[in-house]
Amino acid sequence: MIIKMDVINFSIIEKYFYFKIFFFLCIIIFSCTPPHEFLLKKTKSKSVDKRYVRILLKKVNGRVLVSSKSRIRVMEIRSRSIKYDGAGKEIFFYNEKIKSPLVIESWDAPLSIDNRSYRGMIELHNILGKIYVINVVKIGEYLYGVVPSEIPGSWEIESIKAQAVAARTYTYYHLMKTRDAVYDLDATTNFQVYSGISVENNRITRAIDDTSGEIVVYKNKPILAFFHSTCGGRTIDDKLVWNGDDNIYLKGVKCNFCSDSPHFRWEEKITLYDMWSRLKKKYKGIGKIFGITLKRKSDRVVTVIIRHKNGILNISGNNFRMLFPRNSIKSLRFRAVKKGKGMVLKGQGWGHGVGMCQWGARGMALKGAGYKDILKYYYKGISIININRLKYVR
Repeated sequence: MIIKMDVINFSIIEKYFYFKIFFFLCIIIFSCTPPHEFLLKKTKSKSVDKRYVRILLKKVNGRVLVSSKSRIRVMEIRSRSIKYDGAGKEIFFYNEKIKSPLVIESWDAPLSIDNRSYRGMIELHNILGKIYVINVVKIGEYLYGVVPSEIPGSWEIESIKAQAVAARTYTYYHLMKTRDAVYDLDATTNFQVYSGISVENNRITRAIDDTSGEIVVYKNKPILAFFHSTCGGRTIDDKLVWNGDDNIYLKGVKCNFCSDSPHFRWEEKITLYDMWSRLKKKYKGIGKIFGITLKRKSDRVVTVIIRHKNGILNISGNNFRMLFPRNSIKSLRFRAVKKGKGMVLKGQGWGHGVGMCQWGARGMALKGAGYKDILKYYYKGISIININRLKYVR
């Protein structure tokens, strides 16, 4: 495959900076038993996705406020000793006071964490002095807070169903990968965004319930169902974004359906100093930047080569993009032109570009495609089945 390159050279612009950077690496091995279902309240839901998922909501130094308007119970998980069982109230939990993992549940009202409400129950774990706040919730109800965090409820119903099935599949994939971990996913873009009850939308909830239990599989296993906002005209193979990954169902496809996205085209200026200051936070010893080479495959930047005073730094295009704020370098599909003390990027799309293009799914739905057709277009060689057909049980 031909590799195209953009080569950008810089003359001496700034004085050399001396600095020291210290890295601390902590490897934490988590282990815990499956959710204690006898502790979980029964909730009304049309979804058949009754299995539980553990979502890391936040890591807190200091204190966490948990509250409910109804009965609330606090119990130590290991000993099952009751710490509180009574009327709804506000309870502050401090990291130095949590000696053993706690489970908190409520009846007839949701639990709130720092005034944001969630279904299911809450677990608090003290790990290296930080409180890990974990929401243990049924998958169907978890999706009620995921899908509206990812796409608007006003979109065409078939695109919402496609998103629901993709998000459910993504969840089951990680459940099968992390069954011994203290949590399965977190609530951020590291996995898929989860915002709790406040974002729930009746139209989206119906779409989730209408596809209840449906997942995308390849060789009878849930796929790693990546999705992103806007591909800009073509999705990309996962191996070109993340080194080592090469899933047959995540091959790039042409997409003529996302041109309505406000992120289909974008432009961003990056100064040389801004680039250097972001690089130095992660890469020790980087000196004054002299030039940048962008290697491209499938019209996306896959490698960034930075020539600096102390040598040459090679990083993946995705790692380079992630150094900057989320709305800065929106995708890897961009061209760069030197301008002054920096460069101007002109690009297309938003996100990593792997898997289902959300704006493309909407565009396909507008043209009459059903949600299964959408999923089969973006994920190759897959089948759509009900989770109950698989032997795996949480």
